[in-house]
Amino acid sequence: MTDVDARLRALLREDAPPARDSHFRLAVLERMERRHAVRKLAAVGGLGLAATALTIVLAPELSRMLAPNVLLLAGGFLGLAAGAWGVLQIQRPV
Repeated sequence: MTDVDARLRALLREDAPPARDSHFRLAVLERMERRHAVRKLAAVGGLGLAATALTIVLAPELSRMLAPNVLLLAGGFLGLAAGAWGVLQIQRPV
C-alpha cells in the first residue's frame, strides 16, 4: 500500500457517516407518538366537552321532544357510534 492510499483511506474515514444510534431513533419516535397522542386526546376531549355543553343547554327541550322515542334513538345512536368507530379503524394508519 502506498502513502497516497493510506492518506486517502484516512480522509474517507473522517467523512464516514456516523454510526446508527438506535436509542436516539427510538427516543425521537417516542416523542413523535406522544405528540400525536396528545393532539388526538385534545381533539377528542374538545369534541366531548362541546357535546356535553350542547346537551346541557338543550336538555330541557330535548327531553320533551325525545321522551316517547328514547329506545329507538338509543339504538340509532349506538349504531351511529359503531359505524363511526369502524370508519376510524379503517382510516387508522398502520
